[in-house]
Amino acid sequence: MMRRKKTIFNVNFRLSVPICATVFIMGCAVGMQSVEKDREMGREAAEMVETEMGIVDDANTTAYLNKVGQRLAQVNPDQRFDYTFSIVDQYVPNAFALPGGYIYVTRGLLALTNNEDELAGIMGHEIIHVSRRHSARQMAKARGPGLLSLPGRIVGGVLSENLGNLINAPVNLLGGAYLVSHSRQDEFESDQFGQQLAASAGYDPAALAPILARLEDFIELYTGEKRVPGFFDTHPSAPDRVNRLKRDAQKIEWTDQPGVAPNSDAYSRKLDGLLIGENPATGVLQGRKFLHPELDLSVKFPPGWKAMNTPQAVFAKAPKEDGVLALGIAGKGTDPGQAAEAFARAFYKKYGAKPTESRSLKIGELPAHLNLYTDTSGKEPMHLAFLWVAYRGLIYQFIGLAPERYREMLRETALSFRPMTAKERGAITETRLRVVAARGSETLAQLSKRTNNAWNLKTTSLVNGIAPNQSLKKGQLIKTAVVQPYKRR
Repeated sequence: MMRRKKTIFNVNFRLSVPICATVFIMGCAVGMQSVEKDREMGREAAEMVETEMGIVDDANTTAYLNKVGQRLAQVNPDQRFDYTFSIVDQYVPNAFALPGGYIYVTRGLLALTNNEDELAGIMGHEIIHVSRRHSARQMAKARGPGLLSLPGRIVGGVLSENLGNLINAPVNLLGGAYLVSHSRQDEFESDQFGQQLAASAGYDPAALAPILARLEDFIELYTGEKRVPGFFDTHPSAPDRVNRLKRDAQKIEWTDQPGVAPNSDAYSRKLDGLLIGENPATGVLQGRKFLHPELDLSVKFPPGWKAMNTPQAVFAKAPKEDGVLALGIAGKGTDPGQAAEAFARAFYKKYGAKPTESRSLKIGELPAHLNLYTDTSGKEPMHLAFLWVAYRGLIYQFIGLAPERYREMLRETALSFRPMTAKERGAITETRLRVVAARGSETLAQLSKRTNNAWNLKTTSLVNGIAPNQSLKKGQLIKTAVVQPYKRR
């Protein structure tokens, strides 16, 4: 997903009376790193989240999320951390916490919630992960997976430095090193004390159980799998966990207080217009083809290569992970030769290597410059291709690293760069959540047909938390999905 706001291109749900005692919460700090180290670790990881996952730029919804979150944080006996709450630009329902007080929920999770109590239960759970320092402890153990491992001294340097510069982040963090798996004990504590924290803020502690059950059902429907790494990989089985949450909620004394949104209808209306599905503004992958409607470009990757889109760059890996392609924005400009010359000087200074080929060319009508290198320091020669293309006031950069057998593929991918066609632009759509009022005695199926709901009956039923054959009341608000043409921003 490439974005112009930066100089370059563009799951894990941890879900709990006043908390027993501040001493209990703070006791886990013994033998651990300092609280300031938690904050530092969180700040660094937060930059990775923005770089790799993207943050939704919606001032109203983000402000609402923060009001709910701060209400919870204020009643937490542990006041060592300042909390920020952000919406991640992903449709997969997810929530996670970073050390130091950074809490995230995805667009997809917001779409799945049906009231503020459910949202508060989720956020209370994540606050406890921070407060109990689960996230800090687990992240200290985490090791970010490398994007891929390729032979050669120069290739290794390009992966860590040049490719890292392209995505504005260390390549070895690509893949979510900040998303850690908590132990069952950590999850149990965050369930238990998160429920209590939500109750202390005036939210129904029983609301955590139904959103957890709905989340697992949605993931199974969405992926075809019961358990997805990052969601339930270390968690107790969902039915047992839901039943325990229900039992625990009955033991908690609490006083209902008006929410930031006064009722469930007001909450649903806050979600109206929420983007669901993939975000076309950061680029879309259609088979081998990558289209970016905001930057008005198209590129085609080799057959069988696995593409991955991030807010900073779009990548493709060879089937055996022995080759990589990346496309990003090097910066503003109109002279690709100048960018190539500066790169060649820096490359020679660092590695003592000159291009085996360096030439200016045209890609369609677009001026470009190509530098080719060969790294023979590994077990087999590795070809390095760097291409700069000037387009609409920006310099785009390709980086390709692969052995001899992929050399022609690198070339074909680079030369496939071009402006989008009118047909491609017209075919890009987006899906928005729309909240509609039911007519008296209307069924979900009838409402879906009337509103052109893109969700099937099972998904609509699940997202709204009602039975598929349930007769709706007049004025009852129902969440639907509406597909519409994408309009450039």
